[in-house]
This record gives sequence, structure tokens and C-alpha cells, in this order.
Amino acid sequence: MARKIDRARPRNTPKSNLLCLGLLAVMANANAQDAAQNQEQLPEADPKQKADPEQKAEPEQKAEYDGQMEEVLVQGIRASIVESLTEKRNANAVVDAITAEDVGKFPDKNVADSLQRVPGVVIARDGGEGATVSIRGLSSDLTFTQLNGNFVASAGGESPRSPNAGDPSRSFSYNLLPSSMIQKVEVFKSSEARLDEGGIGGTIILHSRKPLEMDANSGILNVETTYADVTEEYEPQYSGIYSWKNDAESLGFLMGYTRQERTNRTLRSEVEIWTRQNGAVFLDPRSDGQIDAGGVKYYAPQNLRQEVTQEQRNREGIQATGQWRITDNIELGLNYFRFSLTRDFTRNRIDFPEWVYSSNYLSDTTQNEELGIITGMDFSAGLSGELAQSGSPWIRGEYNREQSTSDTFDIYLNYESNAFAVKITAGHTEAEGGPSEKYQASYYNEGGGDVAAKFWGWRFSDKALTTYLDPDMLSNIRNGVGGGPDIGSTNSSFVNNAQEEDYFQADIDFFVEWGPIQQLRTGYKFRDNNINRNSSNTFWLAPDFDIAAAEAAGGVQRSASYQNQGGMPELTAVIADNSIGNLPGGINTNLFPAIDWDKYSSYLQNNFVRYTRNEENFVYNINEEINALYVQADYELDNIRGNVGLRYVDTAVSSKSSDFYAYNYDFLDQEGNILPEEDRLIEGFQLVTQNKSYAYLLPSFNLAWDLSEEWVLRGAISKTIARPAYSALGAVQNLRWNSQEYENDFSGRSDFDQDDTIGWHGRGGNKDLKPFESWQYDLSFEYYYGDGSGAGLALFRKEVDNFVVDLIVDAERSLPERSITGNNGETEVAGGDVTVQNYITTANGTDATSQGVELYIQHFFDNGFGLSSNYTYNKTNQAAVFVDGVNFGSSPLVGSSDYQFNFSAFFENEDFSVRASYNLRGPTVGALNSLWNLEGENQAFNFYTDDYAQIDVNASYSISDSLIATAAIINLTKSEIYGYLGDNRESQFSGTEYSGRRFYVGLTYNF
Repeated sequence: MARKIDRARPRNTPKSNLLCLGLLAVMANANAQDAAQNQEQLPEADPKQKADPEQKAEPEQKAEYDGQMEEVLVQGIRASIVESLTEKRNANAVVDAITAEDVGKFPDKNVADSLQRVPGVVIARDGGEGATVSIRGLSSDLTFTQLNGNFVASAGGESPRSPNAGDPSRSFSYNLLPSSMIQKVEVFKSSEARLDEGGIGGTIILHSRKPLEMDANSGILNVETTYADVTEEYEPQYSGIYSWKNDAESLGFLMGYTRQERTNRTLRSEVEIWTRQNGAVFLDPRSDGQIDAGGVKYYAPQNLRQEVTQEQRNREGIQATGQWRITDNIELGLNYFRFSLTRDFTRNRIDFPEWVYSSNYLSDTTQNEELGIITGMDFSAGLSGELAQSGSPWIRGEYNREQSTSDTFDIYLNYESNAFAVKITAGHTEAEGGPSEKYQASYYNEGGGDVAAKFWGWRFSDKALTTYLDPDMLSNIRNGVGGGPDIGSTNSSFVNNAQEEDYFQADIDFFVEWGPIQQLRTGYKFRDNNINRNSSNTFWLAPDFDIAAAEAAGGVQRSASYQNQGGMPELTAVIADNSIGNLPGGINTNLFPAIDWDKYSSYLQNNFVRYTRNEENFVYNINEEINALYVQADYELDNIRGNVGLRYVDTAVSSKSSDFYAYNYDFLDQEGNILPEEDRLIEGFQLVTQNKSYAYLLPSFNLAWDLSEEWVLRGAISKTIARPAYSALGAVQNLRWNSQEYENDFSGRSDFDQDDTIGWHGRGGNKDLKPFESWQYDLSFEYYYGDGSGAGLALFRKEVDNFVVDLIVDAERSLPERSITGNNGETEVAGGDVTVQNYITTANGTDATSQGVELYIQHFFDNGFGLSSNYTYNKTNQAAVFVDGVNFGSSPLVGSSDYQFNFSAFFENEDFSVRASYNLRGPTVGALNSLWNLEGENQAFNFYTDDYAQIDVNASYSISDSLIATAAIINLTKSEIYGYLGDNRESQFSGTEYSGRRFYVGLTYNF
């Protein structure tokens, strides 16, 4: 199906102004001619039949389908599926669609949750709610999402498992968008020249409601309450839509509002660091406190963690839309959307660090001999014969207050005649997000010459981490035993990010009769995209601290904050009264002592003054100016239809980062004590700027062959690009130099590899990254055998170059030169043109493929029952990763899953409907673990998420024609997410997560 896309906002430039004036003059002249011609036209001549791309004329054999669509009078699940399948059949490209069951009634509570039932689509969840969308084996950053045809800015914060955690992202955060405002979603799996580039995985276009498409004075009101097993709280949410238009149906306004108050609680166990590189932890197995004979050492996790995150989420959404049909040929419209998401959360952790991996504490171990890893440990503080103070396990946590907002405004002008149609769109979208306040607290097991837990331990088994603590630990802490403050782990830095884009687009569609060519589309689009990522710190200062004087002297320093001035509260004053309970999944433990964050926050507010320091460094900025031109011909010949086009894209990129470097020239004094920071470390920053540009020609070809009224053969070939993630391009370089003296201070550590760490080391972004390039091929057979019933088989292949992966390389850098004299009197020179060893960064891979098959079927029975099902199999290769012509190994495409299966069954009659949906996603490739790199083998392992299955149930009952009762259960199966390291190493645990089973009950009033 042909369609036009809403486009962009002009810059205040002579070229854009002249273009607008020229187009308006053409429209005015054509409108005058049409007014004269229309007096002589026959009544059946309907200019909109040709001018409206949403109603493009179809071949004769498809008229029956259009008629069937108009005859479907039922509302609800069946009507939605019928319309979605009709959209798919009539499309010229490879497209799937989801339509709302009724006004304000999208099939799911979240748009992403609905999209996961589309063949080839995989979603990632945040707090149990769909957050990002991946298509056909590529990461969510390569799924391009638009609202009414234009990009919508979204900014992520540091909330738990946030898809954009700490950095701006090209991926849209679906948990920001209220589903009640969405009427239809299109998923383009093959590209067209008229579509904006950026969707190598696919392009998703969200369509909001418009007032002239609704009845006058119509709308909905919805009130709902939700309950989750992890929170055991009932919480409200509200939404409403009101639409008005005049009797002439030429002027209309629509207002939409939604508000959701929700407590999310995520329960997680994880291995924070699996390392098998420089600094790897390795151990001899032990039994009954003795080292086992045999001399075989096993790698051990460097830190394990169990954490409970409690998040108070408030979401608001506002939509304001206006339409004015000035004449039969001219329409003016505007849209405004504002989305806000407040995510205040606290996080409590119990950590099991590696520094107790010695004979003073470690009594027993279990091993996986095949993988060569430790799978369990038991510890005792009295193993050496006297009570040893270990610090482990840690009681830790975090307090965070943050908000994300997104504002989008666009205005458009449409002109339609018998000969051509013009659409001009201008708009602005901006978003910002991140914490306004954040701080951490940490306490040791030890303190006051005693320990709170005398014994503890953990085990990996059955895809879970099970821990145990001394059952007297909490009561010991309340009695003042143990719980010494860990000042070094009280970081308060946080990241904010902002994104804005101005856009302008002019499209002209010519309606022609050039043989098979029915429509010639042309257009130009300009986008000016700006990204800023910055950092701040939350300090709590003494009431008499002179802030003005400190700022005048160079700024308030971290050393002035409460914890560095002896102001950290005793654990006995802020410990929660009881162990954390209600752990239905994700965590297995007998005891979970935790910080009471209300007490901790009150203590700070009553004794100190909060101060936020905005950092001048640890900042990056990226600007992209994008110019695009396209031409596309829509053709139709007998039973064959489709389009062929070419898109030209030119991108200019400017990136800046404030890179950090540090010279570690010493660490311990002669007595073995840690030196003050000013006596062992020199730090500095330098601004790095880079400008680059690139241009691409992107051809596309789509064909749909209506073999009969029931059968469609479809094919597509296209090339598209996607720009690298902002964080990969702009991430601040963090470089450190270690002196010989610094290295000597660590030479006595027996639990770490003693590989040479002298010289420069670090990590950072790569401003030289190239855009992803992909040739994409699609072939499908589709069978439409009844009203809303159909089946299909699709084959697809993507050939991807320049995909981005994590990598460890030796990198050449030019850094400020320093002559440094250590406390031992030795002088060393550091800096200049240096080689940074084991530099952790990103690089472009080449010759990756993602190919597979999709099967789907949906069928309606005459008795009110129906079903819908699809299966996708996806295979990705191990693609080569080259840097400067050197092969550094291989990696699969991050985000890919081997298979996905969806099945939905439903029943409905005039008053009642119910649907059960089963979603199964196969193992999914995650990021490369840059710390697990086998020396000399150029081999590293990716993280994987295990197969995941979930069942959701939705039901509704019509109390009257206007009042409907609704209910839903999300994650009926209480499924947990499980992760591991390595594609054939399911026993190498990396984490498990549970966000709960959630219930909804509500009332919807239609008017």
C-alpha cells in the first residue's frame, strides 16, 4: 500500500524559504485550475482516490478484499486482526501491521508487548514492561521508530536495566509511550526510498488518532488498577481521549491524556565480573578448609551480587492534534506530544567480592571441570583459628531520583490535486533525562573488632544463584556488631543526557500514467540532530560550609561531602527493621539485610545541605546534519504492483569528548598504607574533536504479484544504512598509566594473575566508526483464504558490513607528557606518543549475515474462536572483526535470536472476549565480554540471554453498549530471565531476573 510519511521542520535558511514559497505558489495556481475543472468533472471522479496515498487504487482482483474490509462491522479482537491482515495484504512492501481493537484500546498495555507477536520481532523488558524492539536478529539501536512518520527523541536515565542507561540512544524507549494514544503500528521489514534511513533491522511507524477520522464529540475514559506479586500493592492508572469536529467535517481537535502510577520491583542475581584476562581470579579447589591435591586451578567470579530494586514510576502522556481542511484540496494540521516518565528508585544489594578468596576464609568449593570454573564457595570468618575481619559480604545500595521527558511538535500542510500532491512538514523533537539526585552507601561485614556474619556462601545450580548468610547477621547489626562504613564505595556521580532534532521535509507525488508507473514520488529531508551527555555529582555538605568561597576557589570537591568528613551514619541507625521478604523469583537466599532508604535520606536532609556539582569533564557532544533526497516510482501492471526507488543521504558528523587521563605513580607507603590521592596520582583532561562526513546511494525495489484473489508472491531488495550508537562514537576515553612502583605495590597479591600492568591502559569510544551497511533480500508467499484468515512463508537475508562490536586492542594515542618522581625517588617519563595496552573499545566487523524463515497463520472459526501463530528461525554467522587489516577474532550479530514462536487463541461474542498469548524467544546474543579474552587465542565470549517464554491473558465484558469491564494477567507463567556467558556454556551463570506477575482490572467508558 502506498503512503506518505510526515516529515520535518525547516531551518531558517534562504533555500528552505524559497522552496516553501515556490511550492505554495504552485499549489495556489493548481488549486485555482482545479476549482474550474471540478465544475465539469463527473461525480465519480474522486481526486482523493488518487491523491490520498492511504487509499491508493488497487488492482481489480483486490476490490473484493476492500469490500470485505468495509463489511466487517464487529469491533474487538477480530476486527483488529482482520484490519491488520488486510493492511499486510495490500502493502507494496514487506509490512506487518497492528491496529487498535477500538478507540483508545490497543491490544496490549504496552506497544512493544504487542509488537513481540509480529514475526521476527524480539523485545527487551525493563521492570517487566516492553522497552525496546529488535527485528530479524539485529539490535534495538538498528530498529528505527517514528511517530506519524518522524523521529521522536527519547532520553534514558540510570534506572534499573534502562535500555539507554546513562547514555542517549538511537533506540526509542517504548515504556515512555502510552499505548492508548496509538491507533495503528506499521512494521516495515523491507525498505522504500521514501522511508528515512536508519532501520537496518526494520522501521516502525506509530500512527496516532486524528479528529477528522473519528465521530464528533466521541472518545473514551478508562480507569484501571494494577497489582503485582513482587510489590503486593494496588495502583491506579487513567487515560482519556476526546475528539471534536464541526458539522462540515472540515475542522477538528483531539486531546488525549494518560497517567500511570506504578511500583516496579525487580529481583536479580548476577555475576558482576566474569574475568579471564589480565587480573583474572583463579583458585585451587578446597575441601574442609584444605587445598585439594592435583594442582588444577579454576577461574572464579570476581564479584557476585543479589539485588532488589524498588522503583516508583509515574508516567504521563499528552496529545493535542488539530486538523483543518481549508478547502477540498488543502489541509493544515499540527500535533503536539509530551511524554514524561518519573522513575525514582532505590536499590539494595548483597555483594560477595573476591578479596576473601584465601585460606583465612574459604573452606569449601565446587567446580565445573568442563568449563574450568568455580561454581560454589563456603566461607567462615573463624577458619584460621581466630576471628578474621573480611569485609565480605557487603551491604550496599543506591538512592536515585530521576525523570525523562520528551516533547515533539510538528506542523504540516497538504495539497492534493488530480495531477499531484504536496506535503510540507516541519517539526522539532527534544528529550532530556537522567537523575537529579543520586548517592550510594556501603557497609562492611566487619566493624568494631567483630563481624556480623560468622559464615556465608553461594552455589550455582539449576540456572540460579543460591546464597546463604549467618542467620544472626541482621540481629548482630542491630546490636552494633559489624557494619563498618565503606567510604570508598559511596560514589554519587550520575549521567544526564539530552537530545534534540529539527527537521524539515517537502514531498511531491505526481500521479502519472507512464505505462506501469502510476505514481512518482520525490522528496527532500533535512535533519539537524544534537546530542549531549554530561555528568554531575550529589554532595551533602555541612550546614556551615561556604559554598560560594569553594566555587570561587575552583569548585566544591568530593572531599567536602559528608562521608569524607566523618558524617556517614552508623549502619545500626539506617538498617531496615527486617530482612527483605517477598522474593517470589530471581533471588534465592535465607536472609537479605538492607538499608532503609527513608531513614538514610532523612538523616542526610536533617544534618547536611544537598549540593549538585555539574562536571565540566566526562562530557561528549555529537552533532549530525543529514540531507536526504529520494525519488520513487510506484508501478502497477495487471496483477503486479510495487515500487522502485533511490535515496541519496549525506551526513556530516561533529563529535567532541572530554577525555580523562591519570598517572598512577605510587600506591602504598613504606609501611604498606594507602597513600593520599594527591601523593600517588595525577589526573587531567583534554578535549578531543573530530569532524567527518559520508554519503550513500540507497536503492530499493519491492514487488507484489497477486497470483489470484487468494495468493500473493512478494519480493524485495534494498540497501540501507544505520549510524553507530552515540555511546560507541562519543564515549569519553579513560586512560591510565601505571608506574613500576605502582605495579610493585600489587606484586604480593596471590589471587590474581601477575601479568605485566606497567604502562598505559584504558577504554573509550571510537570516533572513526563507520555506519552499518546492509543489503537486504526478502521473498514471501502469502495465502489469504477467508475473512481475516491467512497464512504465509517468508525468507529473508541481511548482509551487514561495519557492524559494531566490543574489542580489546593495542591502540596508538598521543597524550600529555609528564616527568614523574615517585615516593621511592625514581623518576619516570609518561605520555607523548604511546601504545595503550589492551585498550577496550569498539570496532567495525565485516561480512555478517542474518538469514532465516518466517511462518505465520491466523484463522477464524464461525463459533467465535480464532487463533494466530507465527514462527521465525534466524541464523547469524560468526563474522570477522578487523582493525587496520588485522583480524582480531569473530562475533555474532548482537541482539540476534535463533528462533521465536508466538501463539494466540481467542474467543469473543457480542458481550465477552478473551485472549491468551504465548510468546517464546530463543537464546539472544548479548554484548561481547571484553574481560573474558583468552590470552593468545584472540577469543572472547558473548553474553547470552536464555530462551524465554511468557503467557499473557486479556479479557473484556460489555456491561452496556458504552461501558466495558476489562481484566488482564501479564506473565501468568511467572517467567524469569536467565543469562550466561558463551554460546555453549549455559552453566556459566551471568544473571537471573524476575519482575513479577501483574494483574489489571478496569472500566472503559466509550462515548
